[in-house]
Amino acid sequence: MAKYNVGSFGVTHAFPVKEGALTMATTQGVGGEIKRPSLATPVTKGMGLKIAGDLLFEPVAAGDVPIGFAAADPNDWTTEPTQNALDGAYPRRDCSIEFRGVKILTVPLEAANTAVTAGDYIKVGATTIGCYDKGAANNHIAIALEGASANSGDSIAVLFL
Repeated sequence: MAKYNVGSFGVTHAFPVKEGALTMATTQGVGGEIKRPSLATPVTKGMGLKIAGDLLFEPVAAGDVPIGFAAADPNDWTTEPTQNALDGAYPRRDCSIEFRGVKILTVPLEAANTAVTAGDYIKVGATTIGCYDKGAANNHIAIALEGASANSGDSIAVLFL
């Protein structure tokens, strides 16, 4: 049976990825020990990713629907970490993500918007032309990539589907 990997979903952009706790692994090399960082849940090319927070993505778990796929392995650190660290306590790596959507835009929310969390569905607002608000699974046109508090009228990044 042939395997297919043809075409693209839409927009591709680099964002930080959440890869779990970091531990320093020691291996024996030519000339002595070599210490390298090892991640609990490293992102690799082709892996499905889901929203983990504001403009932050992580590998999907069983049953999760990916919002996109890693288009390449994440960029290496400019300076590699040198000690064990919990997730978020070391610099995150950026990964180019191919999203299952057509465009990422920063859009204004209604002045009296409902609180939005990264991953919420977004719909066209009901009171102000050109503004948006939190939606539901049956009336969405986009997914929030970052959150905003209620009644903030903030502008947020969204992925249009």
